Amino acid sequence: MHIYPALQYPPEGLNFSDQFAFRPTGSTVAALIALQHTVLSMLTTNAYVRVFTLDFSKAFDTVRHAVLMEKMAKLRMPDEVYNWIKDFFDNHSHCTKFSGEISTLTDICASVIQGSGLGPASNLVMAADLRPISDKNRMIKFADDTYLIVPAECAATSEDELAHIQDWAEGCNLSLNRAKRKEIIIRAKCRRGNSTPLPVACPGIDGVEQLTALGVVINNRMTAADHVSKLLETCARQLYVLCVLRHHGLPSISMNNVFRMTVLAKLLYCV
Repeated sequence: MHIYPALQYPPEGLNFSDQFAFRPTGSTVAALIALQHTVLSMLTTNAYVRVFTLDFSKAFDTVRHAVLMEKMAKLRMPDEVYNWIKDFFDNHSHCTKFSGEISTLTDICASVIQGSGLGPASNLVMAADLRPISDKNRMIKFADDTYLIVPAECAATSEDELAHIQDWAEGCNLSLNRAKRKEIIIRAKCRRGNSTPLPVACPGIDGVEQLTALGVVINNRMTAADHVSKLLETCARQLYVLCVLRHHGLPSISMNNVFRMTVLAKLLYCV
């Protein structure tokens, strides 16, 4: 599709390097490596790093077409491709039928059709202008999951950064899932990290000692202990399921396939 070559040369104001979904070289593994590398790099010169995990509710369903097409217009793509994309989103309507009654038609001015070829690219373009206010802060994105990384030297900018993300979301007709907003503070493993007082949690953000990022448990010590414990607990439950399947006569070949798709796949994910 012609839109993807246009993403390789983003114009000023749009950035795709911090988005790890919907890209040929992107993956959850790449996003987690970037997250860990960024945090550890910051800890070499900072006493601690604040990591905020944010999630946009129903991001595909609420994208405003007008805002999306405004960003699409900045891409270096042929006019006929832009016009085709605009026609794809225009002239859709919706009605509801209940108890034999049909409502009047209402124009659909938001949402990206999931499962369509344009869905992933549209989500990518939509979030391309969401960037930190401070150049020293970083963002890691994977679809509608966003991680804001703030080093200790910029800790005072945290609330401004969160307010900026909230304002951006409202302008794009998106809403942040308040239940999934978490903050974890990771200390440097040195005397400087142990002696520096930690900042007060931002309003409306739950401070945690561990969180699950893209299927991997990250704790405030940056060790794998909690992830391994959770992984073993999950795999133990799945092994019990395999025992039940064997008891009911599932053939050995099928047992092996189920094991590889469940237990082995979880053990090998992000090793």
